[in-house]
Amino acid sequence: MPSRKVCSMTQHTRSMRRVFAPAAVSLLAAGALVLSGCTPAPVEEATEISLFFPVAESGDNPYKALADAFMEANPDFTINVEEAGGDTYAQSLATKLQAGNAPDVFMTAPGRGQLNSVLTLAEAGYLASLDDTAAATTIPAGTEANFEIDGTVYAQGLDFTVAAIVANLAIMKADGLEGYPETYDDLLDACAVARDNGRSFFVIAGAMQPNTGFFSMVMAGDLVYGPNPNWNVERQADEVTFADDSGWQATLERFTELNEAGCFQDAPEAGTFDTITNSLVGETAYAGAIPSGAAFGLGGANPNAEFVVNPFPAESADDAVVSASVNYALSVNAKSSPGAIALAKTFLEFASGEGSGVYPAISGNLPVVGADFGALPPQYGGVAQLLTDGKTYALPNSGWESPEVYSALGTGVQGILTGQASVEDVLAEMDSAW
Repeated sequence: MPSRKVCSMTQHTRSMRRVFAPAAVSLLAAGALVLSGCTPAPVEEATEISLFFPVAESGDNPYKALADAFMEANPDFTINVEEAGGDTYAQSLATKLQAGNAPDVFMTAPGRGQLNSVLTLAEAGYLASLDDTAAATTIPAGTEANFEIDGTVYAQGLDFTVAAIVANLAIMKADGLEGYPETYDDLLDACAVARDNGRSFFVIAGAMQPNTGFFSMVMAGDLVYGPNPNWNVERQADEVTFADDSGWQATLERFTELNEAGCFQDAPEAGTFDTITNSLVGETAYAGAIPSGAAFGLGGANPNAEFVVNPFPAESADDAVVSASVNYALSVNAKSSPGAIALAKTFLEFASGEGSGVYPAISGNLPVVGADFGALPPQYGGVAQLLTDGKTYALPNSGWESPEVYSALGTGVQGILTGQASVEDVLAEMDSAW
């Protein structure tokens, strides 16, 4: 670092220590520095930062790939990576932030419906402002409220994710099905075909709250958010409730119907994320409710498969909709050192600039902005027309009041699968958590 004149007062500090003094004292001190010809020492630059993210359920990890690409382009800097299981990541991040030992950069979720949600963490003072970066350019029009508070941006979008059903059409056709079911009744018929061939139509990680909650939100499309795209807004205004909504009632009742029809694997309540991967790669199940990018990773693990992203079969084919939004983002720890925050922002600038193609190329999801829905990879064949026609809805929990609502949903579905909870119980608990 270039030599500089370091100024001192009666009780001096090293250049990296920040002193918080009353306003009057601060003004006097600043004046003294100016009169003596001194200027404050610059922030010491950091050469390494830490990055925290969930493990990849299949294939390479896009977060690690992004870190590696940054270090290759900037060999003088180091990014130390740390992973956590998908089912424990959010709680682990919350614990680290509360303990004051959180990483410099970490994955966040737009909105406020999860423990690692952008708005929840920003309101708690854990996130640094990204107004002096290009983060705003990664936010699709109309979704700004999920990334900012009072005009200040706190997260940078990574990719555009379709939350849907990823199905292996190859084994469905091999078992005699003409293709993916168009309606809910067609789905129930297809479940019988799967069982006749020693498989299940769906595999679900019933023991994992994030997957039972995710599955619920995918199923809610044609019953809740397709008919009423403003449902979350109305819930915020106390104009509707989960317990009294016929759409949400029918959504959760589907779990019992599907289970009784043999649509899930045996003992679905015991399923884990590994169960999903092993069942889809091993061809013991046709499909699972997982992020769209998984179609690419699973296809790489089983080259004979034909994994395609599809909507959950609606009651009527004309009512089909699909959840599509920016579901993954990066934020910077407001408690990190000034030097680390500066380097973290440089990393985010790379992610939204010259490195913008790295993350979606590995995740299999679509670019965060500028995706051409008319020229999508074949894996998106089942939802391409819905995306083009705008028959989409944002992931519901991004607009829910607190993480406890999503937790109540995920835990409640586990109870429905085991017969220990009723639909009424679960929806009432979600309203209480709101």
